Amino acid sequence: MTKDQYARMTGAMRRTVSHLPGGAKALRFPTLLCAAAYLGALLYLMFTGDARIVRALLVPAVCFGAVTLLRPAIGRQRPYDRFGLPPVGAYRPGKGKSMPSRHAASAAAIAFAVVYVFPQPFVIAAMLALCALIAALRVLCGQHYPSDVLAALAISAALSAVGYLL
Repeated sequence: MTKDQYARMTGAMRRTVSHLPGGAKALRFPTLLCAAAYLGALLYLMFTGDARIVRALLVPAVCFGAVTLLRPAIGRQRPYDRFGLPPVGAYRPGKGKSMPSRHAASAAAIAFAVVYVFPQPFVIAAMLALCALIAALRVLCGQHYPSDVLAALAISAALSAVGYLL
């Protein structure tokens, strides 16, 4: 991604967001919806006494931990710091590293956890769409490079496959 591409992309997203109720804060809704779905799945497992709750808690935690440990090891600068242009929404210059995206990894890990609990076609489609939306917004808002979210999705998919299929 070049500085010009980044500026055009975030500029277009900034114009789009200006028409949303709440502006850039509205972009938090998909993340909150994902967290609510996960909480609902965990509550279901807890109240039904389902032993799958252990995996549903551990696998996303391992995914989060893995990407958190990888970030400083990779040390990739965020696009808004590299290009010196603000992303869409609130931010702090110099905040953390970019690769892999924790938001995208968490969204994928949560999507896989919810699908593990409720493996119905509608739930699968809804969670994968929500995960894809969160990952796309991380790029379109200028928080991450596309490779940051793709790496995060791959890590969470691999760890979730191991965690839920073994």
